[in-house]
Amino acid sequence: MSGWIGFNTAVSGLLASQKNLYTTNHNIANINTRGYSRQQNTQESNNPLNIAGIGFLGTGTNITAVNRIRDSYLDFKYWGEKAPVGEWTVKEDTLTEIQHIFNEPSESSIRKNLDELFTSFESLSTNPSDDSNRALVREKMMAFTKYLNSTSENLKSAQKEVNFEISTNIKNINSYSERIAGLNKEIHNIELDGSKANDLRDKRDLLVDELSEIVNINATETNGKFNVSIGGTILVEGEVSNRLKYPAPTVENPLNKEEKLYQLEWENGNKLKLTSGKLKGLIDVRDGTGHDSKYRGIPFYISRLNEFANIFAKQMNEVHQKGFTRDGNSGINMFQSDDGEAIDASNIKISDDIMDNLDNIAASSSSDPSDKENNDIILELLEKRNDNKFFKDTTPQGTPDDFMKSVLSTLAVDGQQSVRMKENGTVIVDGINTRRQSESGVSLDEEMSNMVKFQHSYNAAARMITTIDSIYDVTINRLGLVGR
Repeated sequence: MSGWIGFNTAVSGLLASQKNLYTTNHNIANINTRGYSRQQNTQESNNPLNIAGIGFLGTGTNITAVNRIRDSYLDFKYWGEKAPVGEWTVKEDTLTEIQHIFNEPSESSIRKNLDELFTSFESLSTNPSDDSNRALVREKMMAFTKYLNSTSENLKSAQKEVNFEISTNIKNINSYSERIAGLNKEIHNIELDGSKANDLRDKRDLLVDELSEIVNINATETNGKFNVSIGGTILVEGEVSNRLKYPAPTVENPLNKEEKLYQLEWENGNKLKLTSGKLKGLIDVRDGTGHDSKYRGIPFYISRLNEFANIFAKQMNEVHQKGFTRDGNSGINMFQSDDGEAIDASNIKISDDIMDNLDNIAASSSSDPSDKENNDIILELLEKRNDNKFFKDTTPQGTPDDFMKSVLSTLAVDGQQSVRMKENGTVIVDGINTRRQSESGVSLDEEMSNMVKFQHSYNAAARMITTIDSIYDVTINRLGLVGR
């Protein structure tokens, strides 16, 4: 053995350099792989050989492990901070969509429709007998009701999309649960003999990264297996995955009978407890009524719009019913519902009487058909716009403009809050992620430097083998030939 010690030492250096190059190659190949953590070999010197009269002589080197460079502390911090970002991202996106639906200010906003409706009243008040003025009032009334109808429909569509996304995320959580449990099993089997399942661990961590954005999770590792819980309830325990009920049970939607709302339940029937995450954001914007400290989500704005439409129609109808048509009839409504239910934003429409006959616009306070230029009722309708008690039993109160201005201001404030909360959370997450990348990410410059370093060490080891081979050649084949 001692005679070949130099050769074996050189070979060990050759093999170690080769393995280091393989790991460097793997890092470079995965530089753009999501969730990949750079790997690094552990290289140790071999046990020295004790030679009598000389002492301990080194015997080369060996690669003892391929390690994944990862800081689990940063991972746990990242998973804890990711959920709030997911929640506020959803809220920001949804509130932005609601702002687009209200489309304020614009040529098709509610303020614009109100302005044009009351402007048409002013035109009619100057000449109540003129059919063109009456037609203009009817046209603006139709535009006003159509705006409320379409806005209500768009808000319900937004709620429907959020509801569908909730169902999709329930399905995704079940998928994550099964995949994490499956990776737990694979990793455990590979690492039974002390090996490191580095790439599988990266895949598992990436799944937990993605899951942490959807729901608030707590993840711990025991014997190489992740245990993941949501709100204190186990989602993954080692190789066992729990599931949320899918398809999810539903309940009636009080604001839209055509769209039932998905509920969050575990398969054992227990409720899913959420404190943050994308799924909580979706629940808040889908169900938030603004009552009892609940979030002001889509139902809040649907309810406000319904309230506006109902009271607006009621107040205007009360004035209009007191007036008389050109035929001397009274008790005519300006607005009605198209389904017989109480008037709201979805069903409000111009009354059939006015729709069928312009003469049924009750502009006059006189029942005498000959009093054609009487405009008392129109003037009273015009005054309603500045009536501070138009909305008196609601929150907010005041004129129609005051009511909608307050609703839109609330929407703007909520939107700004969601942007601010998301940005604050994103700064924290980005900071943690930067630290994770500096620890685990692949640096191409560093890997190139390693490649050159290991290539040189490989070449040097190969040269050493050549040198030792020459020594053996001289020792075995040429020594003692002098004088023959």
